[in-house]
Amino acid sequence: MAETTIDRARSNGAKALREAPAIQPQSRRGRFPELAIGLALMVGCALAAVLWHSSSSQKDPVLALAVDVARGDSIDAADLRVVYVASDDPITAVPQSASGEIVGRIAVTDLDAGTLVSRRLVADRVALQQGDGVVGLALDPGQYPANGLLPGDKVNVISALGATDSAEDGDVVIATGAEVFAVDPLGGQGRQFVSLRMPEDVANRVAASAERGPVRLVLVGS
Repeated sequence: MAETTIDRARSNGAKALREAPAIQPQSRRGRFPELAIGLALMVGCALAAVLWHSSSSQKDPVLALAVDVARGDSIDAADLRVVYVASDDPITAVPQSASGEIVGRIAVTDLDAGTLVSRRLVADRVALQQGDGVVGLALDPGQYPANGLLPGDKVNVISALGATDSAEDGDVVIATGAEVFAVDPLGGQGRQFVSLRMPEDVANRVAASAERGPVRLVLVGS
């Protein structure tokens, strides 16, 4: 009876169960090349993005300070160095080609080494004209404004003794609108040596008054 069943299945074109092909599981080894190719594509795209960003951000040479510069000091060529910054940075740095606009000018504040130089951080040195005179005054704290003075500032010169060397006469203005020519520290304890530019005859009067007694400086608008 069993033999008849097998023969009938064969006559219908069906294969016996024992003759059906075995299903083999797909090997995972065949996916390794695909993973490697995908990883390589990812790395390549990332590298291309980095290179594109680097090429799109051009860096230009600008000026920075190589040393500390104190307020009121003149900036020399040796005080500067060149650094490279991205050209699209929102800064007002001075390009290397414009170093002539900085060298020889005065720092308007204390500047640390590494500071990017900008035109607003410097001021012109005051120049003498014919008929000008410069008088130097050694001043203690309290004889000049607490915030200090810079070249180019305008001041009035006040004599505390008055015109007749008498304290009872009160304060007397002996010069108005004098221009600060230079400011240098004088020893310690905040003492400063301030040079003022003014007409020659007024400078002579200020010098004579400073010999008789102390004077004070009043910072005024230009």
